[in-house]
Amino acid sequence: MTVTTGDGRRGPLLREHSDIQLPGVESALRGDPVFQAVSPEDLLVLTVRGAQLPDHFLERVYAFRLVQYLRRGWVDAAAVADRDLRHEPYDEQALLDFHTLVLERETGWLRGYGTLAVSPDPAGTTLGDPSHLPFVVERDYGMRLAATLGARTPSSAVREGKRLVRDAGMPRSHAAATVPWWVYLAWAAACTEVLDRPGGTVVGDGKKSGAVHQLGLLGFRVRTLDVAPLPPGPSDLYAPMWNQRERSYPFLLTDDGRLRPTLDHLTALLMSEEPVSIRARLTRFLETSA
Repeated sequence: MTVTTGDGRRGPLLREHSDIQLPGVESALRGDPVFQAVSPEDLLVLTVRGAQLPDHFLERVYAFRLVQYLRRGWVDAAAVADRDLRHEPYDEQALLDFHTLVLERETGWLRGYGTLAVSPDPAGTTLGDPSHLPFVVERDYGMRLAATLGARTPSSAVREGKRLVRDAGMPRSHAAATVPWWVYLAWAAACTEVLDRPGGTVVGDGKKSGAVHQLGLLGFRVRTLDVAPLPPGPSDLYAPMWNQRERSYPFLLTDDGRLRPTLDHLTALLMSEEPVSIRARLTRFLETSA
């Protein structure tokens, strides 16, 4: 894929990564995944820790993240070209984060993705500690989670959900329609591990009509915070992401007992191959089980 920047410069921007493949990923994993399933459409669905992936696969995952944001216009293409980026920048923390992958089993093409990131803090740090390294949502909105979750809450009890996307280049099909829901299901499986712990909370941000609504349909208890994002800095690679008609809000996810039953229902819907609206069926399920 080649992108033309505003001043006419052209650069080979991830041309080799327009379709990102992870062939043989099942056999290459180090240890058992947190979640694993094969859909009726022959999609392989996995949630793994970064350390379970071979290094070259993890790099391709971060290339996918960057490509998807470029396709949506959420990344500064000129800055990517200037920096000659081939993948989204990442560090050793990526080895600890959960990564949800939805792939075409036959081709290995990566079609959906989500992540659940750990705190960058050293062990034993609390949210109120002056040395606490902020989560991305704290940085982007100029807020402190300590004010909401409590200063004594261990930062290790909190995870940050991000990058829940489907491949924008995937052709329309029944499989394509199910990819976002498989991402949510496999990602939420990792969330349950977090929420089972004392003080466990998943944080992030999203639009109320988009991710916030869909997370509620999964059975999460969703609380949004009415905090406006800070203006992005001039060197922010993701500055275009904030230039959208509908604003995003920080959210907090917990479990009030509806999460697992709803995920079980979603699993049954996805495995049934019925041509139904997943959104409508989940809405009805939550209404009848309230």
